[in-house]
Amino acid sequence: MNENLKIIKLKNRTLLELEGDDSREFLQSLVTNDINLISKEKSIYSALLSPQGKYLYDFFIFKNTNNNIMIDCEKNDHEGLIHKLNIYKLRSKIEIRVNNKLDIYSIYGKDLDTLTSNLKVNYKEGFTKEVSDNLFFIDPRNKNLGIRNYTSKLMKEFSIIHTGTLSDWHYVRIENNIPYPYNDMDKEKSFIIENNFEKINAIDFKKGCYIGQENTARQKYRGTAKRQLVVGKIIGDEIFNGEKVFYDEKVVGTVRSSSKDLCLVNIRSEIYEKCKKNKISIKIKESELIFI
Repeated sequence: MNENLKIIKLKNRTLLELEGDDSREFLQSLVTNDINLISKEKSIYSALLSPQGKYLYDFFIFKNTNNNIMIDCEKNDHEGLIHKLNIYKLRSKIEIRVNNKLDIYSIYGKDLDTLTSNLKVNYKEGFTKEVSDNLFFIDPRNKNLGIRNYTSKLMKEFSIIHTGTLSDWHYVRIENNIPYPYNDMDKEKSFIIENNFEKINAIDFKKGCYIGQENTARQKYRGTAKRQLVVGKIIGDEIFNGEKVFYDEKVVGTVRSSSKDLCLVNIRSEIYEKCKKNKISIKIKESELIFI
């Protein structure tokens, strides 16, 4: 048994299922990524924005064995997402429902390449496969985050993996500079360009129009984004999500999620570049923050 691999059940996630002839066309006009990329061998990560281009919801999108579209979203926020989708649905031939039949797991660790090789899986973001009623894919945001698996019964290769902790999984996420938007972003306030969504394969700039597309494209092509999400190393006590970052007695950023000695910080770009270049640490209460 490989001690470097861990598995956790993601109880904070739930599945929506979209059935109907208009499902793809409907989502294509709404979300930030290209729905046409989805196939039996490809899954994606995407977001739904406000008309002003600000974050509302994020999710994984894939196909199930019935050829319906599945959305893996935040459990605490799924009712709001369903409500929003129904507002846009109008006369589209789509049924949107919660799928409670499958559990959601994440497999992570240092030997993912060995596991994926044994499963004959292409270790590449979004690569999707189904084996023994287990539909799984390499995390579309970053392959270092591992495998997401959907099943009612774990297949042998996954069931023998030791159980991990959500804290350890979040450490890997933070280490790779990936936000957990439900906690790390402010709904109807945060811009996805300023939170690494382009770097985690959540935006397709060639797909055409979607809600919030104009402002998102402007931030990319005109360079109007003022902030960025970066990784910070904590020296001292834990720094909690929401703590303000000060520089020259002015608020320049906000600490977001943290795990152990690492955290994410949404900060003004010019301050980050200055601190990193000159190796300047920032004091937050009894701790120091160093950008890495």
